[in-house]
Amino acid sequence: MKYWARVTKFDPRGCQLADRHYSRRKIGSPQFMPPGQTIVLLSCDERAVFGWWRPHPRSGLRAMNGLDGWTCTIFHNESTILSSELILDAERVFAEEGHDIGPDGLLTYVWDRKVRSANPGYCFKQAGWKRVGRSADRRKTLLQKLEAV
Repeated sequence: MKYWARVTKFDPRGCQLADRHYSRRKIGSPQFMPPGQTIVLLSCDERAVFGWWRPHPRSGLRAMNGLDGWTCTIFHNESTILSSELILDAERVFAEEGHDIGPDGLLTYVWDRKVRSANPGYCFKQAGWKRVGRSADRRKTLLQKLEAV
């Protein structure tokens, strides 16, 4: 782990960063990840948060999009480190812990209208992710990477 430290989805520093992310549903909530299996990372300078998620394999549940992989449900970077570098390092953490990415790989959605970039998901694309579709409501870009670093 070059940039990250493992924390829980209840980490107050992660919650504060999540409160400033466009996907936050309830500001001030004591947690910021959905139920299921999670890998939550906080940057060593405490200025970035990253979360991987998937339904717990023994639950019998599937992701609402029907895909079987790990989804980045939050990535918020207020640090001076390039976002693409943080993403690649989050992938390294994932791989070093020996997780199977599943048949659909690593996934994330970027809500086009809620990001400043004219190229939604640019930092993920710089880290080797590919645009593979849209969300069911057509508002978000679906990005995928079939192999972790």
